[in-house]
Amino acid sequence: MAQELRKTSVLIAIEPRSYREAIGEAVQSLRPHLKVLIMEPGDLHGEVARVSPELVICGQPKSVVPDARCAWVEYRPYAEPAARISVDGRYRELSEIELEDLLTVVDEAEKLYSTNHNSRNSYSPPA
Repeated sequence: MAQELRKTSVLIAIEPRSYREAIGEAVQSLRPHLKVLIMEPGDLHGEVARVSPELVICGQPKSVVPDARCAWVEYRPYAEPAARISVDGRYRELSEIELEDLLTVVDEAEKLYSTNHNSRNSYSPPA
């Protein structure tokens, strides 16, 4: 029996609530094949442990699960920089962040998950 593929999941827990809802709905609409979870920042610890998302977008991700996420965005729209981004150990900062920037990170995280997932599930015959 073929194993069902798990959807790439994106967890969004930023303030203010209107931002997380708008971003979450936009990502879900533009990437309908993904599992997008929108939650209160206070629920982040438990949900990260429960869901094990491929991407976390929140206000302070390093304080939540250091080194455990392969992709995260620290999104703080009124701070400088507005976003700190890490995907597979590559780090960058953006002084301004737009939806297109977030979608690029979503796509990078999805590609990383797909590559890692496929390499773990592929069969290589012994030499």
